[in-house]
Order: sequence, then C-alpha cells, then structure tokens
Amino acid sequence: MHLSEAEEFRALLSEEEKIRADGISNPALRKRFMVGRGMRRKMLSEVTGLPADQLVFDESADGKPRCTNVSGGDFNVSHSGDYVAVAVGRGQIGVDLEQVRPVREMESIVERYFHRDEAVVWRSLDASLREEAFFVLWSAREASMKCVGLGLARGLSLTRVDPAIVAEDTTSARVGGMVVEVRRLSAPRGYLAAVAQAAA
Repeated sequence: MHLSEAEEFRALLSEEEKIRADGISNPALRKRFMVGRGMRRKMLSEVTGLPADQLVFDESADGKPRCTNVSGGDFNVSHSGDYVAVAVGRGQIGVDLEQVRPVREMESIVERYFHRDEAVVWRSLDASLREEAFFVLWSAREASMKCVGLGLARGLSLTRVDPAIVAEDTTSARVGGMVVEVRRLSAPRGYLAAVAQAAA
C-alpha cells in the first residue's frame, strides 16, 4: 500500500498505536507506522474473523512481533520508499520490499555479505542486469531471515538463497538449519519484493 493511504489505516489502530503515531514527528515515518500497523490489523482480521481492534500484539525482544490471540498464523511487515508491504500466512513468514536504486560499492556488498553461490551468479550477469539482480537477491535474503526471526546482524552469514531466484519466481533458501520457500512478488514499478515461508 502507498503511504498516501495512511489516514485510512489510522482508523484501525489501537488507542496506544494512535498515540505512538502522533508522537512521530517525521511525516514519512509516521505514515509508514500507520500503514504498517493498520494493514496488519486489517489483513489478520480478514483471515481470522476477529475484529481488528481485538487483535493483541507482542513486540517481543527477538524483534519479530507476534499476534498473541491468533494461533498458527504469522505476519511480517516491510517498507521502502513510498510503500509498505504486509504478508500474512500460516506458519512462519517473512516479507521484504526494496526500492531499486543506485547502491554505492554494490560489488563489495555482494562479496562481503552474499553467500558465495549467490555472488558467483551475480558476477556472471551482464553489468546492465546486476542492479536489479542485487535487489532480487537482497529481498529474498532479507525475507528469509525475517521468516525465521533473524535480523541482518545475525542472519547474513547464515543465509543461502538458491541463486536461481534471479531468473525464476520461486526457489528455496536455507537460514542456519531451516529451509524456507522464497517467492518473488509483484510490486509497484521501481520496486522488488519477496516473501519467504517455512517449508512444510
């Protein structure tokens, strides 16, 4: 959803969330907060049948929020540029949205943080394709790490995405000892997105 929808989603927020939103002085960050929180309430309400205002969230210490009164389901939120993405599903799920943009020292980032197999495939591409492929791989990696509850700091060195994701819509990733399915999602022009879900 575009940040211009922020006021529509504000109506779905709890009173505590509205107070938090009102306390965010940066307009873009305030809109991201309202859209992300409102979207997750709306989507979980539609999936579970529970009223949006009855959903209870635990912003746990591990960094991955949970809905404490929904059993067997999960959600994840990502934002980039002027958009917010929310994924809801059964079992663990992670989503990442990236605005395609120039990145300084892209090759150095690939060499340093991507898995060796991903870096080999990325280097084999024509230079004109590398920027988009960078964000395809990055979004797949981040969605996978978020799926298993790891952030960038802990998850980068533990993650290997099947580099076929550069050319295919669905593949797999391994994060530590856990295998997840990764899918590319349709996204607004100039953006790339991926969702990861724990393999059954």
